[in-house]
Amino acid sequence: MQWEDEARDAVQLGKPIPKALDMPRAEAARDLTRLGVLYDFVCRTEWDAMRAAADLKRNGLHVVEYFGRNKDVREIQMPDIADLKTHFAKRGNSTATINRKCAALSKMLHVAVEASVLAKVPKIKRNVEVKTRFRYIDETEERAIMAYWNARGWTDYADLTTLLVDTGARCFSEMISAHWDAFGPHNASVTFWDTKTNQPRTVPLTKRCREIIAKRQGHHGHNAGPFTMMKKGTMAVRWDAMQETLGLHDVTPHTLRHTCCTRLILGGVDVKRVMEWMGHNNLTTTMRYMQIRPDALQEALQVLERAQA
Repeated sequence: MQWEDEARDAVQLGKPIPKALDMPRAEAARDLTRLGVLYDFVCRTEWDAMRAAADLKRNGLHVVEYFGRNKDVREIQMPDIADLKTHFAKRGNSTATINRKCAALSKMLHVAVEASVLAKVPKIKRNVEVKTRFRYIDETEERAIMAYWNARGWTDYADLTTLLVDTGARCFSEMISAHWDAFGPHNASVTFWDTKTNQPRTVPLTKRCREIIAKRQGHHGHNAGPFTMMKKGTMAVRWDAMQETLGLHDVTPHTLRHTCCTRLILGGVDVKRVMEWMGHNNLTTTMRYMQIRPDALQEALQVLERAQA
């Protein structure tokens, strides 16, 4: 298990996957019939260049650990994939997580087909993901979180919380990494260039956000951006402390993105504009939030009633 341990550590640290020592280098470079070698190849040629590289490689690594690095990919059939799903389900993985691991396996097998190792990819049925209620914070919870940050003197986190709630930005990849030149004239807007969908988007800023950015320009103008000095490790520790103190154990930085989207939907903003604001590249993603508006169809009914009056 030495290679698996080293590979897992490398994925977590964002470092290259170490080469296996269980076969000669020349053979390892070309024998894509072995799952471990195929995994290395896909990491290097496909996943390393993607934004979600760490997650993709981690899911793939879990598959390799399950089957074993020396598993012949030609032996992986539908019953084996069913057993794989059962294994991860017993370990407490959610349906969505299992689907992502199966997607990683599917990608590796498709690459094997392209390399003429496999004739075809066995059918991998995607499990149905049950719609769940998005966790978002209400105004009372927002005030409590802000009061906590300010009481501790952690004003950076109070400012960040406000920006995340009002923009719907992804915390680390979008807001914290945003540089000063991402903000428009008079701080009226912010453009997120490096997004999950690889499609830049610009959103307007609320009055309180404009004031925060102006304040931070005065205090942190020497830094690359308003929040670039914030460290992920420190934030994790302080966020955990906030959760524990306030009892908001299910509130994460990403919850604030859900909060923005939810408030837009509840405020009656049409789905197309919400989709554009949030940077969703699939209408289905935005539509999942519509479950929080049980009155939406009632409003549609009133339109028909007025037409008949």
